[in-house]
Amino acid sequence: SVDLEQLNRSDTLFQYISLEQFDPLPAEVKEFLLSSAVLRTMDVDSVNELLERSDAQEKLTELQNLNLVLTEEEDGEARYRYHSLFRAFLVSHVRSSDGEQFRELNMLAAQRMESDERWEDAVYHYIQAAAWDNVIEVTEEVGWRMFEEGKLDTLADWLSSVPAEEMTSQPQLMLWKGRVLHYLNQLDAALSLVSKVIVLLEEKEDWVPLAEALVTRGMSLRVKGDYLESRDALQRACELLSEHEAPEEIVTEARKELGSTLSRCGDLKEAVEELSAVVDIYETAGDIYNISYVCADLGSSLGLMGRLPEAVGYLERARQLCAQLGNDGRLVQTLVNLGMIYYLQGDFVRAKEIYEQGLEHVRVTSNLQKEVYLVTSLADIQREMGEHQAALDAYNEILDDAWTVGDAYICVYIMDAIANTHRLMGDLVQAESWAGRASAEAEKTEGDLEQGICLVTKGLIQRQQGELKEAVEYLEKAVPYLREKDARRELAAAYFHLAGVYFSLKKKRVALEYLEKVAALVKGLGYDHFLLVEAARNQLLVQYGAANKAADGYYARMKRLMKSAAPGAEGESEDGVATDEATLTAFGFGHARVEYNGQEITDLEWRSEKSREMFFFFLCNRRGLRKEEIVAVLWPDMPEEKTTSAFHSNMYRLRKALYTDIISKESGRYQLDPGGDFAFDVEQFQAALAAAADPQAADEALKQMERAERLYKGQFAPEFYSEWAETLRWQLEEKYMSLLGSLSAAYNEAGEFKKSADICQKIVELDEFNEAAWYRLMSNYIQAQQSEAAKYCYNRYIQIVSEDEDVAADVPDFDDLVKEIMAGAPKTP
Repeated sequence: SVDLEQLNRSDTLFQYISLEQFDPLPAEVKEFLLSSAVLRTMDVDSVNELLERSDAQEKLTELQNLNLVLTEEEDGEARYRYHSLFRAFLVSHVRSSDGEQFRELNMLAAQRMESDERWEDAVYHYIQAAAWDNVIEVTEEVGWRMFEEGKLDTLADWLSSVPAEEMTSQPQLMLWKGRVLHYLNQLDAALSLVSKVIVLLEEKEDWVPLAEALVTRGMSLRVKGDYLESRDALQRACELLSEHEAPEEIVTEARKELGSTLSRCGDLKEAVEELSAVVDIYETAGDIYNISYVCADLGSSLGLMGRLPEAVGYLERARQLCAQLGNDGRLVQTLVNLGMIYYLQGDFVRAKEIYEQGLEHVRVTSNLQKEVYLVTSLADIQREMGEHQAALDAYNEILDDAWTVGDAYICVYIMDAIANTHRLMGDLVQAESWAGRASAEAEKTEGDLEQGICLVTKGLIQRQQGELKEAVEYLEKAVPYLREKDARRELAAAYFHLAGVYFSLKKKRVALEYLEKVAALVKGLGYDHFLLVEAARNQLLVQYGAANKAADGYYARMKRLMKSAAPGAEGESEDGVATDEATLTAFGFGHARVEYNGQEITDLEWRSEKSREMFFFFLCNRRGLRKEEIVAVLWPDMPEEKTTSAFHSNMYRLRKALYTDIISKESGRYQLDPGGDFAFDVEQFQAALAAAADPQAADEALKQMERAERLYKGQFAPEFYSEWAETLRWQLEEKYMSLLGSLSAAYNEAGEFKKSADICQKIVELDEFNEAAWYRLMSNYIQAQQSEAAKYCYNRYIQIVSEDEDVAADVPDFDDLVKEIMAGAPKTP
């Protein structure tokens, strides 16, 4: 190794080798060893040519027999090399004993390697010979090719071998080292070195290399998040190159990097124009590497603008070319962007596959920055799929790595994502804290797009806290940032959230105006899955837009799409509850439960029985209620100092389980969302009873009674023990029993004896002492000529009442009962 070669001959280790292995050898063998040792690997022809001799095969065989040289096959040809430690001794020996010969041999070896295009070996020998001009020439000739092939570590090794004093006197080498440090994400080191290069080149008025140094500076500043400084550096580079008529390839390189920075600054339109022009130039030149590079950046910029079909085309081409080049680094970046397009289209499964492919490749390149982007993207998918804790863990874990790579954009993004995840989990304290951190960093980097995104998050947090006016303030402040940068997806989301807040503020006209703006933006985007996700969280807003025929029916179509994802959302549920136009269905009979968008809210989502009871209390009391009234009903025995906490914690759980605006607050009173569209079996039961009792709708009475009977699945909310629930439970049961009596009589009068009997069976199951029901039950069986069934019911009734002698004495004999019934005078309730 180079390090071992730098050891002095007087080193103890080398003295031992000299004494034991080298000194005993014949002089001619020593001479051959010292001369040939400059080569890291040897073949017969290269040794003969280097040493101007013809007996290399004989000498190498002799050394092999002495176990001083190893042999191996390469492309069917024997190649030789000395043991590493022994070669280090030989190189050190010849360098110290005959420096001129050492330099001459290395120059000859380097020239041979260069002619064979064995660039790594050539540079090694030029470095050994301290031929720095030759190192610069080779680096200039093949450096970009090394970049294209992703061989950054090799370039780094070349440049790290150059002594510091030599490096400082060679601005071109310093510039190449700066480029390598940039691509290895050692950004501070790159900027420090390039700054020195810029000073040197400005003093020399060497304008084209100076512009190249400014390009490298702009690239590193961009990654650090200093977008404006990056743009300034790259614009100056472009101006210098234009003024001094630089070669087209250098000018195009500068424009390429400027386009990438403009995209990060949020100047998406300008970025796409610049990158589109650049890719045409590279297409003409057939420059595969740069075509892949620009296609990837252009696809990313188009994606940010929402032009997804175009983005997919460019990114797919970039992916193919990167794979063709074998450039894992660029392939990973392309996979990051392509995965994002699938994510925006709502294809989370495909996006996850793409991101996981990217992680496989990033492990090959050991690129921490790309790993940060991929892990963050996978966390985004987890968050959208409702796996909030897993997403939060991933964001927090990768944030430290994001700070390590010094990419300000992704740091802001992750902090904002953490804030949003806490918000979705209901932890608004943490959400607010993280949102503040993200916003402060966005302001520091002066990234308008990031600032806009952070302001939207702050607005959503305020909305969830019930601070609607503050929410509007943040969201409206975000709009100019997003609109100016043509970030249409983020702008559409901001408009939609504004519509939701104004809707909650009862400013329906303003809400409709924003809904119109949303639809106009989405039309230009060509996709709206991200909006469907938000719409699912704002069902009532979508219903309102549909009802008012906003945006030429766009929200009516959205509503249908949402309904199609919720089986049983139309018509009547299996429980008999009418669900037309309803997004929330509540069942109070039998067991209190709620379905939202076709999915039942689980006990885990309610998080407490009291939050569920609170919802049903609001559902049964549609008027505005003061907090004191609610607390008195739900927590009558709780100490007053604890009721506020209980009230707010369960209110939060209720809203979290359903949606934020499910309970509105106005003038100090809480009320179930007045604009809500609910289906509630208790309400429908009572409405059916009222309709059945309407004398003007006598023809519909039986149908309404049948519907009411289907709705009653058992006692109202038997799991609620509060006095309000027990009172309502008793009242509803009384109505149900009365309904059954009326319904059995109606069936009997209509000659539907079997149906009447079935209803009577339900009555006696609930109240076995109901004499009228027993008589009607027996009457139905007798009139249906089922005497055995009637006799069975008679005996059963006698058994029940036998303990009460007075009642039993009044029961006629079975035969007398039959005669009475057949005579047309049965007892009725």
